[in-house]
Amino acid sequence: MSSEIAVVGGGIAGLNVALRLLRAGHRVTLFEKQRGPIDKVCGEGLLPFGVRQMHGLGLLEAVREIGTPFHGIEYRLGSRAVQGDFAAGEVGIGVPRGRLDQLLRAACEAFPEFRRQSGCKASLADLQPFDRFIAADGVHSPLARAFGRRVRMGRRLGVRFRVQAAPPRRVRVAFFDYGEIYVTPIAPDAVSVAMLLDGRRTPRGPRLQPWCTAQFRRAFPECEGALSHFATRGHIVADFHGPRPDFHLVGDALHTFDPISGAGMSAALTAGAACVAHLEDPAAYYRAVAPVIRSVDNFTRVILAFRGGGFRTRLMLNRLGRSPATFNRILALHDGVHQPWHLEWRVALPLLRFW
Repeated sequence: MSSEIAVVGGGIAGLNVALRLLRAGHRVTLFEKQRGPIDKVCGEGLLPFGVRQMHGLGLLEAVREIGTPFHGIEYRLGSRAVQGDFAAGEVGIGVPRGRLDQLLRAACEAFPEFRRQSGCKASLADLQPFDRFIAADGVHSPLARAFGRRVRMGRRLGVRFRVQAAPPRRVRVAFFDYGEIYVTPIAPDAVSVAMLLDGRRTPRGPRLQPWCTAQFRRAFPECEGALSHFATRGHIVADFHGPRPDFHLVGDALHTFDPISGAGMSAALTAGAACVAHLEDPAAYYRAVAPVIRSVDNFTRVILAFRGGGFRTRLMLNRLGRSPATFNRILALHDGVHQPWHLEWRVALPLLRFW
């Protein structure tokens, strides 16, 4: 049965849900406070389970045309480096967030049942005429706050820029005293660089960009190209408090992952599919997306265990270097949205020995 549905928030998460609703035969109105394409600080990578969602949308070939594949992850600390690959046949795709936004937007606009209201914020009163609404309006979602949800901010600062460089085969993650640096291939001649930093110890204002540039050059001396598109995100969310409302939250409004590990966009695409599948039952939707959140949270904890660049980081990298199979199982946390518990124990037990 066709319904009149409002989607609040026009980022990747909101456009993904809107497109799936349109293909299911619904009429969709998208509310977005910004007028142009939405871009923000993120890892700009789709992990294998996100790539599968793009395949389900029929947009995988288009994403391949605007993106660059990667086949695993490399961790490094100074001269030490360990590498792991995704399961056989699996691949991630680095894609500029702005271009992915344009791709999803164009796919939605091909439907006559799609309407977009830009430059406005949707209040609860604006949403009364609709059969139901979905909140994809970010981590500070006003709709979620209206129902008692609160956000506790962390002390981590996000920074993103791009560098002219040959794309690596794997996403590269460097650990240093102030945080992590993520390098994702996004074009034949460019990489996206995302940095997660200790906001209490890093410079602010005009000193931040040259400081970040120096840290990046020190960690990745092979990337000598010009920098562009420098942007900051402010403090990263630490946690959510309060009940989940009786409507659907997707994207950052549902859950925000601390490391820029490339999981956020992939998780948002997966949650969007679950949202449409459980459109009539928000409680069933939250149960369905719980494995997605749990799997990405597990990988989040793995990355946070490395942070700081001290003795523990060196010890864990040495152990992983001697046990490639363990590292590949850790990478399975990226992709195992419905992982059996025995596999998560197989990952967890070796990690416990690293401490």
